[in-house]
Amino acid sequence: MNESLESIFQSAWSRLENYQDFMKSKPAVISFSGGKDSALLLHFYLWLYNKNIISHSPTIYHLDHSIRDNAEQESQILKYIGSLAPNSIFKKKNVPKFANKTKLSLEEAGRVLRFRDLEKISERIGGYITTGHHAEDYLETVLLQLIRGGGWNSLRTLGVLENNRFRPLLLFREQDRKTALAKADWPVFEDESNHSSQYLRNRIRSELLPILLKEGADPDKIFHNFHDSDTPRRGIANRKVNEDEIRTVSRRILEEEPASVCKQILDLHLKSLSLHPLNSQFLADLLHNLDRKVSFSLENKEVWFWKSVSSDLYILPKTASYLKPFSYNSDSFFLKWNGKTKKIPKNCEPSNDGKGEKILLGGIHRDVSEILREKEIPVPVRKMLPILKREGKTVLLCLRMWDARLDDIRADDFQQD
Repeated sequence: MNESLESIFQSAWSRLENYQDFMKSKPAVISFSGGKDSALLLHFYLWLYNKNIISHSPTIYHLDHSIRDNAEQESQILKYIGSLAPNSIFKKKNVPKFANKTKLSLEEAGRVLRFRDLEKISERIGGYITTGHHAEDYLETVLLQLIRGGGWNSLRTLGVLENNRFRPLLLFREQDRKTALAKADWPVFEDESNHSSQYLRNRIRSELLPILLKEGADPDKIFHNFHDSDTPRRGIANRKVNEDEIRTVSRRILEEEPASVCKQILDLHLKSLSLHPLNSQFLADLLHNLDRKVSFSLENKEVWFWKSVSSDLYILPKTASYLKPFSYNSDSFFLKWNGKTKKIPKNCEPSNDGKGEKILLGGIHRDVSEILREKEIPVPVRKMLPILKREGKTVLLCLRMWDARLDDIRADDFQQD
């Protein structure tokens, strides 16, 4: 390996500091398409293993989609990955037939079949799935979802680590990624469908994205503006469960995977909250609402499930502090809710009844409920979220007490003491 690649991989490993323990703790299952980015991901993991930075040899997975007559290239891929790692898994499935049966696009059908295999393999070896998504992929996905009517959570798609799916290239500097691809001497097996204008994503990549990049769009910066890079939570056995924790499940996973896999994922999240698994009827109701692609709330005795049209699915245990009333000390002016404390102005009074309330913003009286909907605050939380009133008028929405990434909404005439 040349010195330039060595330096880039070392820098990337440093940028993955918050995820290093996770990467060392269990084996990776690499989703290898043969393309340039999955090749970069593969060689990064081989470098980590050969340097004894990680102790588990990666498992390489490849799926032949049976979309075209490409037996020679698939044979080359099989030979190639077999020469790199003993833990290589090669599958061939009739994706067009599956797409026709399920009424999915070829792209979606291939994704479903890939992740069905990847989930089984990772569960069998006690590992995690890793894919070659990077910052420009994130920007493409944001544009794709916005075109399809996505909301606020479209900007928070493709996290570094979600539901045992890990995307380390998102923390590569984009310039480093491109330099590594230019310096690399490993083979690349390009899928010709990636250049077809038949697919919306390809048209975004080849026509729209170059314009944004030319005008100065920075995929790295945009990604980090909407994603935290906190250390991942440790496994259930290694931590005390905090009943006030929130769980979110990727809507893409729930929309793409069969009901049996969805149940496994949901039950695992419920177990981490010391809650009972879902019964079959409740699961059916939940998946029915997901299929309708509408905003909904469902509850059982232990938990709320909530989702907006574009958000992931929230799992909200009913014992959580954010579903309990706030407390307020009128002598010290300290407001407490959801494990947070806020000192409020002396001439304000806290309330949690925002229904029917309006707030003056930019000279326009806007419905508080509309704002909370736009910010994708779960419906059960909206009923408890503190708002501040002055002389009977709503002047501040305490959004930061719910999510520190959000800014409080202040009325035009709000004045801090």
